[in-house]
Amino acid sequence: MKKLSNIIILAMMAVMLAACSGENQEARTPVASITVNADRLEINQSMEIRFNGVADQVVIFTGDNGHDYDLRNESNTGFVMNKGLFTYSYSVPGKFKVVCVATTYDTYMGDNMKTDITTFEVTVSDDVTTIDKVSSSITPNIYYAELIDDVNWVMRVPAKQLYNNREIPLNATRQRLTFEIASDSSRIYVDNEPYAINNYYDLTKVHDIRVTANSGDRRDYKLYTLIYPEFKAISINGEKATLTRNAFYQNLQTYTFSLPQNTDISNVIPEFRLDDDVRLYAGDTEIKPGTAIDLTKTDVKYSLRRARTDNPDINAVSDVIFNITYK
Repeated sequence: MKKLSNIIILAMMAVMLAACSGENQEARTPVASITVNADRLEINQSMEIRFNGVADQVVIFTGDNGHDYDLRNESNTGFVMNKGLFTYSYSVPGKFKVVCVATTYDTYMGDNMKTDITTFEVTVSDDVTTIDKVSSSITPNIYYAELIDDVNWVMRVPAKQLYNNREIPLNATRQRLTFEIASDSSRIYVDNEPYAINNYYDLTKVHDIRVTANSGDRRDYKLYTLIYPEFKAISINGEKATLTRNAFYQNLQTYTFSLPQNTDISNVIPEFRLDDDVRLYAGDTEIKPGTAIDLTKTDVKYSLRRARTDNPDINAVSDVIFNITYK
């Protein structure tokens, strides 16, 4: 029975091959006809090519690095178009020769291949001067700056970090910076010197940042780095607080006071010292030294705020929790 089945299968295959041979259609004449949405682009802007010609397969050579039609014999390759549509964006500026290769072939065994090509030039310009992100990687954290307006970036870092359950002072005077920008051609300058990813920068200083696009367009920024404020000292009834930092929320500070039993915490006067540019707030109300506060009110949000006098929007805010334990 098995031998008979094999004979039947072989017979069917022979019939199919004979049928295919008899139905072979000669390759059509290819026509490399396309429409393009634009031939002048910005970097990272999509170019859209639609095929409306005749082909069994369409390949697009975009003309940039690795995809040059004239270098196809030197390992440069094109992109096979899918369902008559091809989209592409260039990451570098320049003029590029785009080539569409339309191919047809016989229906049997793909013999008698025929090709037709059409070409056009696309001009890609780069006027990108927008910085998308500014950051500094300071083990074990990455700190991102905030763009508070069209010009000013503000990075906020703690005085100390928690690392392996230890408090490690953060040395802001010697750190690297990372700039993210949607262009490989734009140039970044820090204090009029070319930016380099391996350079160290003093984050305690205000830095002038300039971005120069390939087109010649320029945009200037400033980078400020502020330390999250904390108490230089704070006590209640002579009892000094212990500061606990948070490994995940760098601006969250918990100050724990160990007070005698039966201490009335509804009317305590904290004694504290702060840097000259730092203020203590309960909600939106400033608390000055010698002012009584009610620590029984759990809905009151305390904070320390540091701001530049020339621009209060350039600030750093620490969220403060007062925790009371009893002896």
